[in-house]
Order: sequence, then structure tokens, then C-alpha cells
Amino acid sequence: MARNPHEKRRALIAGAGIGGLAAALALSRAGFLVDVFERATSLEEVGAGIQIPPNSSSILADLGVLHRLEGKAMEPDCLRVRSGASGSQLMIMPLGREARLRWDHPMLVAHRADLQAALLDAVSQDINIHLELGARVTGVEFDATRVTLQMASDSGDLQETGDLLVGADGAHSLIRRAAGLGAIKAGYSGRVAWRALLPAEQAPAFARAKETALWLGPKTHLVHYPLRGGAFINIVAITDDEWRGDDENFWVSQGDPKQLLRAFRDWDSSARKLLEAVTDWRRWPLLDAEPLKRWSAGPITLLGDAAHPMLPFFAQGAAQAIEDAAALGAAFMPRSWQEVSITRGLADYERKRHARASRVQSASRKQGMIYHLAGPAALVRDMGMRALPPDMVMARFDWLYEDQRGAFLT
Repeated sequence: MARNPHEKRRALIAGAGIGGLAAALALSRAGFLVDVFERATSLEEVGAGIQIPPNSSSILADLGVLHRLEGKAMEPDCLRVRSGASGSQLMIMPLGREARLRWDHPMLVAHRADLQAALLDAVSQDINIHLELGARVTGVEFDATRVTLQMASDSGDLQETGDLLVGADGAHSLIRRAAGLGAIKAGYSGRVAWRALLPAEQAPAFARAKETALWLGPKTHLVHYPLRGGAFINIVAITDDEWRGDDENFWVSQGDPKQLLRAFRDWDSSARKLLEAVTDWRRWPLLDAEPLKRWSAGPITLLGDAAHPMLPFFAQGAAQAIEDAAALGAAFMPRSWQEVSITRGLADYERKRHARASRVQSASRKQGMIYHLAGPAALVRDMGMRALPPDMVMARFDWLYEDQRGAFLT
């Protein structure tokens, strides 16, 4: 039966993370009725700090989300890079007003839960979007024009059919496997992320500064910045190490503070003082992956970690998922008041996003290698950083932070 041309098309989204919720807003703008299905029964406060760079803050502003973070997100004055061994400054990159002037939108940091709550707030006010929690995907059936999502919930089995399915269900995506898009060639990177939120009153004074701090050392690095109006300090320590933990529930894997401190035993005393103040660490394995050859099959496509999981060394995981969402919505905006076909829209989406996301994946891997240099190579790196003027430092990020929205519409 031919579809009524006046009937809205229906998009199904598997996953209510940052990318899935952003995609729901973008597809609603493009004229879809959107159903988002999430296996979790509640969207709890998972994770810790997240950076919201200008290439994603511009999109969040456009989606009506950014203003919902007022009073919750912080705008750092600068990125300050220090030597882990000596504590001396290696480089500084102005942010704040300078970032706005250069890239038109702010560089922000926030708690991941606050960003997700802002997205949820926007989604809840959109009459074209329905969110279903506690719906676990069990199967997918599709042909060239329609897709059916099979799910299990506490109230029984569900089955929903739509014109488009977006897999926003993470690096271990069931949607990707069901669509025959292949397995991501991902493996353990040899690095572990230790993450903590420390009440600000327990942190050394230097850690409470309104800036993002990056410390570099052999086979280790450290990032910290204030969150939630300065009430907490977000701390991420990365070490080269073997992973011995629960791969399925890594979000809640606790780490032994003594083990972490051994990895930083030769570091500057001020950095160690910050690490010693933390008693509750969460320890996560970092996975590395090669780019997928394609993201779409029939009326199914992928988004975020389902399409391009990446190491966090450019802080672009969520930002690239938000870019995906904007590009996906733009691909289906009516052309000369004519509806864009699903096939054409997905081809357009993939054409505009695949190369850039793959480039960020590769650049993030390279950045991690640079951060963890040791010996003479680290000395050369440090000398180069000290020689760079702030404007040149900012210029190196132009390709990453420039507003991408215009590219999605061409």
C-alpha cells in the first residue's frame, strides 16, 4: 500500500543517550514522528564530566538545548597544559571569550547527567517525540522501505514499525549487527581511564581554578576541571595498563587508589596531592576501533559510538554523536518543499559524516600517543609546546571546532 503523502514518516531510535536524544530532536525538525526506545528503566546519573566544544555547542544551541544548561555548565577561561614531572606550564590555549570570538560558540564543561537532562527536557516538550524506557531490543526485520523493531519489556513483548531506524545503541550495537553492517574492529587500547568527582572543598586550590587542566607524563596523563558551579572537581587519570575487570559493567568498576598512585609515583607533588584526595575511583577500559566502511543498510543507519567509537583524547565522543544527529536531520529537510527519500537521505548523511568522524577517530588515537611519550621524544614534545604562541595553539583546533552546520546543508 502506498503511503499517504500527508502522513508523517516515522523514525525509530534505539538508545536514549546523548546522540539518540539529539537525533530525536533533529529528526522531529525534519518532519518525522520519532519514537526513542531505551533498555534502561530510568536515565540515571551515569558518568561524570563531559566537554562540550564549540562544534557541538553550536548544534545544541540550534536544537534549543544549550540554554537549558545555564547555571550548570561552566565556560573555562583556558586550557592549561603542564608537565607531570615538574608541574611547570608547557602551553596555554585561551578559551572563554577568545573561543567564542574564534569559533562563534563557547567551549563548555558539564556533568554528563546535566547534558542528558537538558536533552530530555527538550525532548519532553516536543509533541512529535515519544520516549519509551525499559524497552530492550531483541530483533530487527527490514526490507528496502520499512523496518520493524522487536523489543521486550516488563509489560511484555513490543513490536514497532517505522520508515527509518537509527542505531544509537553504543559500540556493541545490536542494530549494527542486525543490519549486517559488520563488527567494529575494536580492541582494548592498552589504556585505562580512572574517573572521579571530588567535592571542591577537598581539592587543592589550584584544581578549583576556572580552567581545564591537562598534565602530561610518561605512559600517563591527567585532566581536571570544576563542575556544577565549582562544587565538584572532575578528574580523569589515564594510565597505560592491562584491563582486569567486568567488560559488561565497566561503568561501575571500582579502582584501587593505591594502584593509581603507583602509576603517578614520580609526578609533581601538587598533582599527586589532588589524586591522593580521591578515595572513590571508577576505572574504565578504553577501546580503540578502526572506521566502519559503511553506516547504513536499507532504512537503517548508525550514529555515535555505534558507528565510530573513539578514544577520548580530543574529548569528541559526544560531540561527534551530536554532529551525526544534526547531519541526519539536515539530510531529511525538505528540498523545494519535496520530501527527501529515506535512501537518498541516508546516503547524504553518510557522505557528509563518514570522512570527518573517521578523521577524528584517527586524530584521537594519535593524540593519545603524543600525550604518553617518554624520554627524548617527550622532551621534544614539551619544547615544541613551550614555543607555540596561544594564537597558533588555537589555530591547530580550527578544523575540529569550527561550526559544521553549514556543511550539513550543502
